[in-house]
Amino acid sequence: MAVKIDIVSGFLGAGKTTLIKKLLKEKLGSEKVVIIENEFGEIGIDGGILRDSGIEIKEINSGCICCSLVGDFSTALKEVLRKYTPDRVIIEPSGVGKLSGVLEACGKIQKYADAAVNMCIAVVDSMKYIIYVNNFGEFFQDQINNAKTVILSRTQMMEQNKLSKVVNDIQKRNPKANIVTTDWWALKGADIISLAERGGDLNIENPPEKRLHSHTEVDKMFQNWGIETPKLYTNESIRSILKSLSNKSLYGNILRSKGIIPLEKSNWVQFDFVPGEINIKPCLPDYTGRICVIGEKLNTVELKKLFTGV
Repeated sequence: MAVKIDIVSGFLGAGKTTLIKKLLKEKLGSEKVVIIENEFGEIGIDGGILRDSGIEIKEINSGCICCSLVGDFSTALKEVLRKYTPDRVIIEPSGVGKLSGVLEACGKIQKYADAAVNMCIAVVDSMKYIIYVNNFGEFFQDQINNAKTVILSRTQMMEQNKLSKVVNDIQKRNPKANIVTTDWWALKGADIISLAERGGDLNIENPPEKRLHSHTEVDKMFQNWGIETPKLYTNESIRSILKSLSNKSLYGNILRSKGIIPLEKSNWVQFDFVPGEINIKPCLPDYTGRICVIGEKLNTVELKKLFTGV
């Protein structure tokens, strides 16, 4: 049986990692799964979060796998198939990567490996859909246009008429895609997978947005800043820091910040920031604290002062 290649894409902070963890816990725990996880920036965060599940992680950090690293990505995927002989490979592309590029790279693998693209999911933050589709059209829309299944996150926070407008716009852009509007915590992982594996048709050989963007092109629109630090925080101090990220005039337009940091008394937390939302929860210790910030026109000097005090 061919190895299933599942792609779970989504713009910055949409909830890709959270969805993957749910599917692993509720349905895929009995399968031999390898995750290829790619982050925009040098400080990798999500690999550590997913590694808690006991799944093997192959991390690629120096750029988007669907940009300048298409060649390296293909090599990494071949290595995974050869070394681990998995039942399933889950690919989590960078939030600023193009899904069309990932599909094209996977299409090349299909020609000479016993593997086939199975699920192709785009996780979309319904609350920020209108803002993102207008401000980050090329990157954001590519994920929607090329997905078999679009899973909307945070729908439980939206008014019905606003949610309907989002769904209608997505249907116009990708009429063949299944669109999941139910809060995914109310759905079983098995049901999500069953729907996503059916999905619409994929045109891997010639996806609608086939042109690959260069890493330089991504850098022109998005910046990243990251740091490793042994600094000890408190829940109150990190929450105050994350609230401060909304100050665009001082820190730039922050689209996402995430990290794994130590607290006092040997506790650790994982934090996540997107505009208007902050999440902090306990996690397993890591070798040191790691912080990543992604956005536009970042003031890295002030960001370093904010997070480290120096």
